Amino acid sequence: MISLIICARSKDIGQELKNNIQETIGVEYELVIIDNHNNQYNIFSAYNKGVAQSKYPLLCFMHDDIKYLSQNWGLQLVSHFANPNVGAVGIAGAAYYPLLPGPWWSSGLIAKNIGSHSVQNNSNSQVAPWYYSYSAVPQKSLPVVVLDGVWFTIRKQLFDTISFDDKTFSGFHSYDIDICLQIHTAGYDILSVYDILIFHASSGNMNLSWVENCILLHKKWQKQLPASVLNLNYEQEVRAEYAAYEEFYQTLKKNGISGIRSFKITVNYILKYRIKRFNITFPFVLAKYTLRYFTKKLGLR
Repeated sequence: MISLIICARSKDIGQELKNNIQETIGVEYELVIIDNHNNQYNIFSAYNKGVAQSKYPLLCFMHDDIKYLSQNWGLQLVSHFANPNVGAVGIAGAAYYPLLPGPWWSSGLIAKNIGSHSVQNNSNSQVAPWYYSYSAVPQKSLPVVVLDGVWFTIRKQLFDTISFDDKTFSGFHSYDIDICLQIHTAGYDILSVYDILIFHASSGNMNLSWVENCILLHKKWQKQLPASVLNLNYEQEVRAEYAAYEEFYQTLKKNGISGIRSFKITVNYILKYRIKRFNITFPFVLAKYTLRYFTKKLGLR
């Protein structure tokens, strides 16, 4: 019923994770483990290989450092796909993906339910969910446009027309956003769900490889962005874009790119991409948020 596809950093996943899956999933499943201990695959080619090897109608792509905290989560997952228009399901995602580069969560319009990596995973600790929703949660899920790659499931039949883009990208970043944008533009719904809880033992690494793939992603999808399942007014949209701009700027600086160069890169993106969606109010709204940022940095508010 569910094929679990894992790009493993070792020759195999640990027995503890195998036992955890078997004890909690509650439905028929198979493990499709792509041995990547020699780093011979990027995540795009590894997942395409996993899709080709899978046999069940639901394909669950997951990291190898997670732990399932919900019993019978497989039954819950199957129920979310009862609607034939649902193309993908995950546990963390965003309802708005910006035109300007930035991580998927940068708009703040996120739906997320996952055990925090900051909590030690042992029998004496209490693993609390990191819960966030951009609105009230109806029927255990919220619609989103992109999902985080820690864990997500896609209908196998969609891979007749979509694939992980190993021609455009390399490395281990942006695979989740790109495949979700393919699903979204094909007209399928994407859900972030609140009835499956997972613990993740690590956090993402927004390094230079992430920056490079993020830029490639926005170049590929520039005509379709921003992507949203919400009806935002123009100021709300600009606020979300500014949040992405600020996060991208800070990420460049953290990767050793000077503040001046980081500022030039982000402003270039505004001029190159945002100007195509120009509105008379845009410079005033952007100026408001820029002023707010600098007055905060100077301690004036």
